[in-house]
Amino acid sequence: MQPAVQIDVDEASGIWRTDGLPMVYVPRHFMVNMHKEIEKTLGRDAYEAMLDRSGAKSAFFWCKRQSELLGASERDVFALYLRRLSERGWGRFSIEQLDLDQLTAQVTLRDSIYVLESEGQAAAPTCYMFEGFLIGAMQFVCAMRGIDPQAITCREVQCAAMGAAECRFEVSCVLTD
Repeated sequence: MQPAVQIDVDEASGIWRTDGLPMVYVPRHFMVNMHKEIEKTLGRDAYEAMLDRSGAKSAFFWCKRQSELLGASERDVFALYLRRLSERGWGRFSIEQLDLDQLTAQVTLRDSIYVLESEGQAAAPTCYMFEGFLIGAMQFVCAMRGIDPQAITCREVQCAAMGAAECRFEVSCVLTD
């Protein structure tokens, strides 16, 4: 199977682009090793908070840009975002549930790079990097619906590196009264 994402290479600069955005192609082990070293250096709590912020910001930017380019609905952009993550090799994401009225989502991840590179049974979920990605995608959904939530949370509630059949994430919004 060949990748479904098109990579456009600028002949003059050598910059790779997919979906109109600059990309970097790196080996999976590099990404996982870097992830582990940053976690060890900063501590998991601080690193997770940083990933939530940066992942959310990046996901929101990507979703907004694709919405502008494609004129697609928030549901379609959310689904396209997960499809693109899958096509770029992060793992195989699927939406189990996306409720636009309750602003909740359940997402399943199979073959996560963090699970595939894990060394035996993990003591804690390993795919928490994706929580920020899903928060940002839900921020986009809220923005498109004109909703300003007090908070958006995402938790990896099941992890294949801990023995589950797959990783599972739950996303929800805390709405202001």
